[in-house]
Amino acid sequence: MSSILNSPDILAALRQRKKVTGRKLKASRTRIVEGARQLWTPLPKATSKAEGISRLIANGLVIYNGLRIFTKVYSAVRTIFGHRKRRR
Repeated sequence: MSSILNSPDILAALRQRKKVTGRKLKASRTRIVEGARQLWTPLPKATSKAEGISRLIANGLVIYNGLRIFTKVYSAVRTIFGHRKRRR
């Protein structure tokens, strides 16, 4: 910030910093999108019934664990913020 205040043309320095920050944000956004695409690529089709069944069971376990975590977090939040004040 001090480099901007010390520059002879403050507006030009601010525009330059805005351009640089915009490029950094665009690059970061692109990295995030590409990472998400790589993470969430669909699996290839199962070659046998046993592989299909094992994938089905694995997906079911993942969903079950996700629901368990959600219910634990939800109940913890309710215990913290769920108390109502009594009217007297």
